[in-house]
Amino acid sequence: MIKIGLISNNKNKKALSVAKEIYDYLKSIKTEVFLLEDDTMPLKYNLPAVSTEKLSSNIDYLISVGGDGTFLRAAHYCFLRQIPVMGINVGKLGFLAEISREDYINAINGLIYKNYKIEERMLLELEILRNGKKIKTFAERLISLNEFVISRNTDGKILDLEILINDYSLTEIRADGLIVATPTGSTAYSLSAGGPVVDPDNMSVIITPICPHSLFSRSIVISPKNLLKIRIKSHNWHDILSSDGVKQNIDLNLEDELVFKISDLKLQLITFNENLFFKVFKEKLLK
Repeated sequence: MIKIGLISNNKNKKALSVAKEIYDYLKSIKTEVFLLEDDTMPLKYNLPAVSTEKLSSNIDYLISVGGDGTFLRAAHYCFLRQIPVMGINVGKLGFLAEISREDYINAINGLIYKNYKIEERMLLELEILRNGKKIKTFAERLISLNEFVISRNTDGKILDLEILINDYSLTEIRADGLIVATPTGSTAYSLSAGGPVVDPDNMSVIITPICPHSLFSRSIVISPKNLLKIRIKSHNWHDILSSDGVKQNIDLNLEDELVFKISDLKLQLITFNENLFFKVFKEKLLK
């Protein structure tokens, strides 16, 4: 029996309703379904649910119901075991949540009968060095599909950040923050901050300042073969690190070094269309 995890947008009534329809359909075709015990859906409909650990260790596939934000949350449960993820879009057109509400039955049948394609997406990993030693983090590995963001705390002054490539000090910037994005993340926060759109098949790392205090600060796109370090030069203390929009339980301090590398893991994105990225790019950003 195929085991499928199901995660929905906890704050969207439409997404919760669609997720319940999908749950009922999966059960009707004798599929074992896993829901998260902290999610709204099993509480709302009084359905059995499991811990995050049990979900991640048992499922064969994961379905997200919502937009790209829900997809990102779901994907983080799948990185370590390389579990394929399928996104069912509820609301605006998404870059990651491909399937429309009207077509979810066809997509699920395609999943069950393995009539789909896997599109692999690059992931970024981060290690933080303090006084030359790696600091422990809450997560086993800090991994992002879209981006890592360094930003000042609410009471902090502007950030001073040094960008080093292969231990060569390339530049220092003053800004409200800095985005280090994957090609998948190039259409998210990085784009809003003025960064370029990058084809997700193009293996690269995009470095984009947030509100830089310079007329000539621009994004930098580098090969992931390079060693990228960001050194904190501000005296704010306790600046903020987030991963795919989620704040990490880590305070960044003066002279901390953030070391970025391409992960040996990949996102396994379930798709049924050719040229999905360019189709969504045209429909979402060029109209």
